[in-house]
Amino acid sequence: MRSVRYILPVILGALLLGGCRSQSALKKQKEQEQESARLVHTLLEAPPVHELTASLSFNLRGTKVSGQLRMRRGRSIQISASMLGLVEVARIEFLPEMVVVMDKFHNLYSVCHYADIPYRNELGLDFEVVQAFLWNRIFSPGSSNITDASTRLRVDRTDEQGAVYIRDIECGYEFVTNGKDRLNAVAKAGGGYKFRIDYSDFTAVSGKWAYPLSLAAAVNVSGSDLNFSVKMSSVSTENKNWPDRTQVTRRMKQVTLDELLDNLDL
Repeated sequence: MRSVRYILPVILGALLLGGCRSQSALKKQKEQEQESARLVHTLLEAPPVHELTASLSFNLRGTKVSGQLRMRRGRSIQISASMLGLVEVARIEFLPEMVVVMDKFHNLYSVCHYADIPYRNELGLDFEVVQAFLWNRIFSPGSSNITDASTRLRVDRTDEQGAVYIRDIECGYEFVTNGKDRLNAVAKAGGGYKFRIDYSDFTAVSGKWAYPLSLAAAVNVSGSDLNFSVKMSSVSTENKNWPDRTQVTRRMKQVTLDELLDNLDL
């Protein structure tokens, strides 16, 4: 009886200690899940500005071109290229329902759907995806709703430098973040192709919001490489008077996208 009297408290103590440890582990797991959900939601949210414009410097296959970027959330993205920084020679305009590409030097233009864009099937391109690339946001192709997109995004791992990796469990995109409010890279691979964008040179705009002034993109499809980089300057988030849609002049001739890209040698 004495042995039972001594053993019983020991058993009860072990059970209580085990229960405390289990509660602590569950609490820690719940806190980690909440932090992961907060990170995903933060990077899915729209930036605290509605409009952004910037001067651009492209480097495409060793050729340097200057231009301009104009963006309005949910409405329009315009990227133009200029000759000697003075005369606009080409423009691509992303709208929610279509894409317009203009060769102003030869007075040609093409109107197409996102399904007609090269690499569209591999990357799931639509207006929301292109917008996310340029606004430094994470996304889930085919879902513009934050609640819906967040169900597809999972925090995968954290590396030794503190970078947090988020994966889209449906479409396979991987996002490399700083674990707080910044997207450092986005990548996707499979079926003979690889795609990656790296962001750098973050600067504070509109108060505390950090925006990358440099991005480098690499696409490899069936062994064929396309690499380009973009540097931005004179970034502004002020609302300016520019049209969401560019008017096509009567002198411009409509052609297919392939014809226009061949003409531009892209």
